[in-house]
Amino acid sequence: MAELKSGEKISLVDGKSVTVKKELGRGGQGIVYLVDMAGKDMALKWYLNAPDQNFYNNLNNNVLNGAPSDAFLWPKALTVRQKGSYGYVMDLRPKNYFEFGNFLMAKQHFTSFNAMLSAAMKICNGFMMLHRFGYSYQDLNDGNFFIDPKTGDVLICDNDNVMPQGEKSGIMGKARYMAPEVVAGSIPDKYSDRYSLAVILFMLFYANHPLEGAKVVACPCMTEAFEKKFYGSEATFIYDSTDKSNLPVRGIHQNVIRRWPVMPAVLREIFTREFSREMLTNPQKRMIEQQWEKLIAALRDSLVICPHCKEETFIDEEKCSCMNCGKAIDTSLRLKLGTRNVYLTEGTLLYIDHDNIADVQVLRDTKTNTLLLKNLSTDSTWTAETPSGKLKAVAPGEMMPAKPGIKISFDQFTKAEIISVN
Repeated sequence: MAELKSGEKISLVDGKSVTVKKELGRGGQGIVYLVDMAGKDMALKWYLNAPDQNFYNNLNNNVLNGAPSDAFLWPKALTVRQKGSYGYVMDLRPKNYFEFGNFLMAKQHFTSFNAMLSAAMKICNGFMMLHRFGYSYQDLNDGNFFIDPKTGDVLICDNDNVMPQGEKSGIMGKARYMAPEVVAGSIPDKYSDRYSLAVILFMLFYANHPLEGAKVVACPCMTEAFEKKFYGSEATFIYDSTDKSNLPVRGIHQNVIRRWPVMPAVLREIFTREFSREMLTNPQKRMIEQQWEKLIAALRDSLVICPHCKEETFIDEEKCSCMNCGKAIDTSLRLKLGTRNVYLTEGTLLYIDHDNIADVQVLRDTKTNTLLLKNLSTDSTWTAETPSGKLKAVAPGEMMPAKPGIKISFDQFTKAEIISVN
């Protein structure tokens, strides 16, 4: 394959062309170039060793069908075969997005738990939409995500391996992220995607791999045979409820050792189940994306700003104290939203749906020392109803008192009530 030079024009399947400006980076599969496409800067991935015609045809279909959601840096245009290879054009990654691996190596940090949960929600929603479109990703790993540490927004890259469910791209995946059945030789599918998704989410929350504990540390050299053992036939969760042979090692797995007892108990329960022997060997029983979204929404509902130290903390019915300062938090005032009970404390952001955009902010009226709910939407007016039946419109940017007994219609489908639980 001939490497591309600045100023070269590369022809596209649609009859247009792009002009190479400079190299941005390279990896095992190919080189990424900055290119000009009709006056707009884009990225061109150019393969070092051109994959076969089936891969090329699938890429073309993906271009024509479009992205499942805005979470994906999806192929926008395919090049004609030329110069001994081919490639595809995609949007550039914004400069405020960083590789997931940088977060794992502590080169980048989420600015808040809220941002971390937003990242988790965006990842889950992206793969839910991917599977709804009938695709499987097939090569899900930590190199596939760019994340904004301030907002938690996520862009999923390397989408050239995405194939229709049941078809094989020729890419089996990356060691440590492949499901045990794929390690054993099965074709990747949406079920193996869900295993890889659970691994990514575990690493997002705990910054360690769920299967890498004492057994892996004791390995003298990570050979292919050991990989098949640790991530396939003898895969063991580091906090397996019955097998303690692969526990995290102090001094090596400090992140998970520190975070495991601090993060909400529901997370520990879910991951213990998802990486149990039953789930590792029964792909179709794994949690689907919608279930992960529901879990993340519940975590958000339990994330509040401590009124004492002003830091974020997770609370629940059993633990109503700040994990930072240790002081008790008054959780009596809540927003009952269907089956959800959302805690109302000063400074807390509330998410009514799963779109990663905060809908409500809890503030305090310093004159009356009462809590207020601020409408953060740009186009949605709420209707508040007092216990006596009086109605008040709460326009975007306006506030209303957070008093027990008031009912709120956020829209015609979403209704809630402020309650006090003693």
